[in-house]
Amino acid sequence: MVTSRDVAKLAGVSVATVSRVYSDSNAVTDITARKVLDAARQLGYIPNTVARSLKSNRSRTVGLVITNIFNPVFYQVAAVITTELEKFNYKVILSFNSTYERSLLKNLQTLLAARVEAIAFTPLFEDSGVLELLNSSNVYSLQVLGNAYQQFDSIMCNDYAATSKLTQYLIDRGHRNIMLICPTEDRKEGLLHTLAVNRIDLYEGNYISPLPLENSAAIIEDAITKYRPTAVVAVTQDVLTTLMIVLKKLHYKIPEDISVIAYDENPLSQYENITTIGHNIQYIGTEISRFLLDHLLERNAPGDSPRHIFLDTTFIERSSVKALTRGSKDT
Repeated sequence: MVTSRDVAKLAGVSVATVSRVYSDSNAVTDITARKVLDAARQLGYIPNTVARSLKSNRSRTVGLVITNIFNPVFYQVAAVITTELEKFNYKVILSFNSTYERSLLKNLQTLLAARVEAIAFTPLFEDSGVLELLNSSNVYSLQVLGNAYQQFDSIMCNDYAATSKLTQYLIDRGHRNIMLICPTEDRKEGLLHTLAVNRIDLYEGNYISPLPLENSAAIIEDAITKYRPTAVVAVTQDVLTTLMIVLKKLHYKIPEDISVIAYDENPLSQYENITTIGHNIQYIGTEISRFLLDHLLERNAPGDSPRHIFLDTTFIERSSVKALTRGSKDT
């Protein structure tokens, strides 16, 4: 096995210098660092980061738990976070969570065992096991794109306001039979509240949630055939793709036969000219990174109260919504 002593010998430096190159120290010149890294490449040297973290009590790693790997927003945000933290010599350990909160608990336990210095995660709902684990760990915990625990900082998109806005947008154009298709239930309140404010009767077909992946097309087709909505809101790119397949099968044209609004800007919504609720991915990822770095670099004052931040969305109007005539049988 190649050791740091072998690298030091080939590079013509001390073992301590090799150690400094792989630490967060700035006491090594660029020329020396290049010599050490070149020697390490030639020898196939892999530094023992676990041993180093035990010695320094710093792992310089951050755990990130992504809840929905099928939603491009999550892994796009993860890419931004990874890039931003690397600027400060922190690495991200990425973990994927299923729709079950116990999966989150296991992922958090694994990350804590890896000695991460902070954790960013998306909670599905409050779980006493998760709360107890994070409280006892003394590791900074940040909720992203969700908020189930008031004790921890959170950064969320204001999806309630966005869903309310798009619902009112549809109502103003004569739509009363509106369907929201969402894998989870986190956006339905904005829809239901806005319908109620406009004195539009609620019914079972106003929202389809949760939406299992294995038979989502059949569920959507049955719902559209049964409830005959004049407008459908597709949350996530995966839902939009499935919806487009179903509408094609049913010979529905957009917006002539049905109006469609998408959540999250993506190539499909652009290609099909779908009105869309968009998220600023770079801004979301940068804000999450800022929260993490505030803790990691000790920029927060001790005893600060939990911070809960809502980020605004954007409304991208295209040509996928048809204005209905008041009194039409379709309204």
